[in-house]
Amino acid sequence: MYAVIMAGGQGARFWPLSRKQHPKQFLRLFGKHTLLHETAKRLVPVLGWEGIYVVCGRNHADMVREQLPKLAPDQVIIEPVGRNTAPCIGLAALYLKERFAGQVMAVLPADHLIQDVEEFHRLLRVAEQLAIRDWLVTLGIRPTYPATGYGYLQRGEQIGQWHGRTAYRVERFVEKPQLDKAQEYLRSSIHDWNSGMFFWTAEAILAEIQCRLPDLYSGLKRIGESGFKDETVSHVFPRLPSISIDYGVMENALRVAALPCSLGWSDVGSWRTLFDLWEGDEDGIASNKPSLAVESRNVLVCSQNDERLTALLGVEDLIVVDTPDALLICSPSHSEKVRKIVSELKKRGLSKLL
Repeated sequence: MYAVIMAGGQGARFWPLSRKQHPKQFLRLFGKHTLLHETAKRLVPVLGWEGIYVVCGRNHADMVREQLPKLAPDQVIIEPVGRNTAPCIGLAALYLKERFAGQVMAVLPADHLIQDVEEFHRLLRVAEQLAIRDWLVTLGIRPTYPATGYGYLQRGEQIGQWHGRTAYRVERFVEKPQLDKAQEYLRSSIHDWNSGMFFWTAEAILAEIQCRLPDLYSGLKRIGESGFKDETVSHVFPRLPSISIDYGVMENALRVAALPCSLGWSDVGSWRTLFDLWEGDEDGIASNKPSLAVESRNVLVCSQNDERLTALLGVEDLIVVDTPDALLICSPSHSEKVRKIVSELKKRGLSKLL
């Protein structure tokens, strides 16, 4: 098995800490290492450094190599521009197919948190067994609350068991639901969060792309036939359709399998997720730098200033993010909408803040 880490996102919902030149996956939000480094480190005991590939934008390639110095130069795959997950995965599949025909390919976002690493390693091997049987495999995370920010999958019949883990056929994928539907899914025993972690052979996913996204496949084929020449990649890739692998392939594929699990997983999708992941005090005050809270509760403070004290008085249910050139103050209920601020900054031409 080989793993592809997708590290091309901007992480707009983590503005102002996450910026175009230094997005979320390169930040240290937990412990000593960045999210990208933690993702790679989880894979090393099973795959070794030689089994890990990273897809990223040209502007971030040096940052990837700096944070993951054990990767060889050819283990960093460059996207000229971001074109969503289907082109990203297609390019990586084509790249690995030329080198490791018939091998299983794991596809993992660079910015997720997994706390139960041992269980994750066991699931890697179960997913591999399914993938070599021509299944497109995903990990379905058992819901712990009625999340409206995640997509869901509905499990169907059992496929079988491997190493004590049961696999199920996926009946359908569900877009991010309204709260009442999310509550229904939470009560259900057959709905899981769509983790965005996938396992398949390069040949299987390329065949699905050829069937369901022929324009994308045609462009990828041109890139492969050129031997991945920089000139061809730079010309063809920006013109590929921008579409997600979920919408373009997974929602319509026939042989999709799910492995339900928990893993202590989070997609670290917005500032609100840090309320659960950072250890706050008895009043729910969580801060990474010096802070003083009086008659306040449920406040997250993330600061890049080691010397400035953040004082809170008579406030509750807030997120405060302090950077040298921008200060974000928002309610947790609006943290999924922080990208609206990023969009507004673009409209106003304030590129230096992006």
